[in-house]
Amino acid sequence: MLEDTTGIFKPEAKTIAKIFGDADSFYQIPDYQRLYSWGDEQIEQLWDDLYSAMESGDKSYFLGPVILIKIKKENEDWFEVVDGQQRLTTLTILFCVIRDLYREELGKSDKSIINRIQNAIISKVDEKPRLKLITQLHHQSKFENEILKGVQFPSKELTKKEREQEKFINAALIFKQKLEELKNKKNGGVEAVKKFAEFLLNNVEMITITCSQPGYAIRLFQVLNTRGLDLSPADLIKSHLYGKIQDKQRRLQFIATWQDVETLSKQMDESINDLFTYYEYYLLAQNPKRSLYEELIDKFKNKDPNDIIYDFKKFIDFFNEIYQMESKLIFSFWYLPNQVFWKAILTTAKKEGFNEFEELCRELRKMYYCYWVAGYTTSKIKQLSFNLIGWLKEGKKLDYIVNEIENKMRDDNVISRMKDNLQNDVSEERWLRPLLVLVEYAQTDDSQISYIELDNRLHVDHILPQEWESVQEWKKEKWTKPQAEKWLNKIGNLTLLSGRKNIAQQNGPPDKKKEMYEKGHGGRTAFEISRMVIRTLETGWTERDVEERQEWMIEQIESVLGVKFEEDTPQPPNIA
Repeated sequence: MLEDTTGIFKPEAKTIAKIFGDADSFYQIPDYQRLYSWGDEQIEQLWDDLYSAMESGDKSYFLGPVILIKIKKENEDWFEVVDGQQRLTTLTILFCVIRDLYREELGKSDKSIINRIQNAIISKVDEKPRLKLITQLHHQSKFENEILKGVQFPSKELTKKEREQEKFINAALIFKQKLEELKNKKNGGVEAVKKFAEFLLNNVEMITITCSQPGYAIRLFQVLNTRGLDLSPADLIKSHLYGKIQDKQRRLQFIATWQDVETLSKQMDESINDLFTYYEYYLLAQNPKRSLYEELIDKFKNKDPNDIIYDFKKFIDFFNEIYQMESKLIFSFWYLPNQVFWKAILTTAKKEGFNEFEELCRELRKMYYCYWVAGYTTSKIKQLSFNLIGWLKEGKKLDYIVNEIENKMRDDNVISRMKDNLQNDVSEERWLRPLLVLVEYAQTDDSQISYIELDNRLHVDHILPQEWESVQEWKKEKWTKPQAEKWLNKIGNLTLLSGRKNIAQQNGPPDKKKEMYEKGHGGRTAFEISRMVIRTLETGWTERDVEERQEWMIEQIESVLGVKFEEDTPQPPNIA
């Protein structure tokens, strides 16, 4: 049977004058909302839309819906804003700018218009601000002191960074510029400002949807925002959980934990959506069949919101522990193309107290790199990744996990495919730089741990240059064209090089190569796998030298990843 919602929702079309001017028009942005975040693009778009509508002679302009909850407490009533805070806050800033810049001029022209503007900011009857921001400690105080009581226009021009940080003042500065441009137009003057203010108050409309029960307001908010409006799954999950809490103290507890989550998210440079995805994989241990929001809301059914957010926070704490690890083993995971699975698996291992964590990391690294180099996409081991999460939650031992991974790799012929790909031309492979970095890590001890960033300063260099025929010194090495074509793009002829200034020297003669490989660039010491060829370059760089280095490089890859391509592996050449 359908639920009777009669009287729960009350939609009304209102002009801006009524939204900000009725006797009960007092609004609070609650603590579960984000801080005010509109930047240049959104503010200028709002202005352009309003101004264009006015210039086109439109009788009305629709500014979207606002979802409200009517709050009645003792002698004070207000509307809690569930959706619409960015527009209401921006309009309030616009009112304050008009008031402060044109109060005297508009007062002389038409005192009623400036009175209506002032009443839209602070009620003349109650002398209370129409809008309060309870989103964070001191946020309302900042809003009142910088905007409501008088816009604190800066005495000097703000930097781009300062404007990004000072959202209220940035909005005010944009509106100041737009209003001054409007006033300075031909046939403009204060009358043009008055015309715009009247259009804004009388012709711009919003639909207010007032809900008598918080749960229904949150539900409506979710319905509207899952149909295309700009809110993330994390926002919807937050609003769903928050809407289930009635007790004020427990609401404050939820918000405090959520703010801890947001802080960790920023510190780790991970979106809360992504963190929820890792958590979803942990909870499901299988491929999701629905959206992130739908899957998690179903898992959270009949559970206490504070227990949920506390467990999520614990999960993130374990992920942060991995994120903070200064380990060559952990560093190698950050180079993988699809990171969601290993992050979910290793965090699950931490949360479940898996005792052989380092050994598990080695097995996972082997699995993901071998499949990558073998030419498979992550989808090939997607189900195995979910199985790993399930096995960890079931308390399976490392031996069981290793055996399952080995069986899967054997079935997919991974090692053979990987060996073949390493023997081919590899210079254009996405996995080449990460693999060379792993070999580089293996040449340094743990006291020299330093994460190697795969940025645009890190290059793969051809020891025998790609344009070797144009350099006389390389032609003296007696390379033939067939020999060069065979070995030029093989891993034995490739090494790491750091620093933009080296790009022009990559086709240089042997003495320039030695200089590049010996010196560090970009704040780094020279790479060990590059320094190893210096002595060889002093006497030449022949086909046999490349062949020996090729054998050595493949042996290093075998050692790092813990795989075996064949029974008799050649010994490392004496190239150091």
